[in-house]
Amino acid sequence: MRNFRLFIQVTLILAGVFLIMGCGPGQIEEEDPPIRVSIEVMEPADISSIAYASARVEGLEEALIYALSPGKVEEVLVSEGDSVTAGQRLVRLNTDQQASAVTASAVAGISAAQANVDNASSNYRRMQSLYEAGAASEQQLEGALASMEAAQAQLSQARAGYAQARTNRENSWITAPFNGEIGRIWAREGNSSAGTPLVSISNNSAIVARILLPEENLLDLKPGLPAYITISSLDNESFPGMVTSASSTVDQISGLVPVEVRFDETGGRLRPGMAGRIAVLTETHENSIAVLENDLRRTHTGFQVAVIENGKAVIRDVQVGIYSDGMVQITDGLSFGDSLVVAGQTMLQDGSNVKVVNQ
Repeated sequence: MRNFRLFIQVTLILAGVFLIMGCGPGQIEEEDPPIRVSIEVMEPADISSIAYASARVEGLEEALIYALSPGKVEEVLVSEGDSVTAGQRLVRLNTDQQASAVTASAVAGISAAQANVDNASSNYRRMQSLYEAGAASEQQLEGALASMEAAQAQLSQARAGYAQARTNRENSWITAPFNGEIGRIWAREGNSSAGTPLVSISNNSAIVARILLPEENLLDLKPGLPAYITISSLDNESFPGMVTSASSTVDQISGLVPVEVRFDETGGRLRPGMAGRIAVLTETHENSIAVLENDLRRTHTGFQVAVIENGKAVIRDVQVGIYSDGMVQITDGLSFGDSLVVAGQTMLQDGSNVKVVNQ
């Protein structure tokens, strides 16, 4: 019984003490527990503003080769994928019969034109003698001169026709216009060469892409800007390139800016006809501070970040620059070496206690 009473007394005493501590004027406030955050130390980084476009790439030079004069395909000397050099024979045509007829006609034309020149020259000399003797008028002399000059012009035209005929005869051989690789071959032995291409050829020493970029990039686009292309069919492999030309005006039809990009170092993996996404780095800032957009706190007047100083959170206003694929350039408000809060920043107030859980 005595033990029970003692227990009751102790309990009441302790209850009173707790009541006094909880409600009395001398109440002791506990400090808020620290907020767990993750940080990233700011280091120099490069950030670029990027313009994107999709395109199919081409060889540096590409050509569809047609026959200059009609004929029958006698022989195809190359296969698709063959490497050829400029001047190498690709296809042989049977144009001899037609070319011979044209050449013979051209020779006959030269003979007739030469005879006309001889007659007109003789007549002019005769008329000149009569004019000097007073037996012909000045008008007759000028007429004879005009006839001689017309005959000489006809002779020159006939000679040009003969030269063209000889050239056409030589066109029985279809040759490569430049070093390259044979693409598609339409020529088939026995078929006519008229109206359709015989062979396609491309120079793959470099690959080019012709793209259209938004008007907002017009003033930033210029030759020499770095670029790269990503090819989905090659497991998103990327190849570096460079802008070789950029229009100074906006295309009237598309409302976009025509740009050509060249890719030299492809290791033979980037081939004409492949499709990819091309990125042109229109503006680059080196040794800058760049953060993820998610690291920023948006306010009515701009942006803020949270940094850690002496174990407490400090909220700073920052100025931003260019944006690039989820990254933002910070032009003012952060310095190299600052500890930026990258996780938990939305729960922080200026002066909040923090505990860094990973860095």
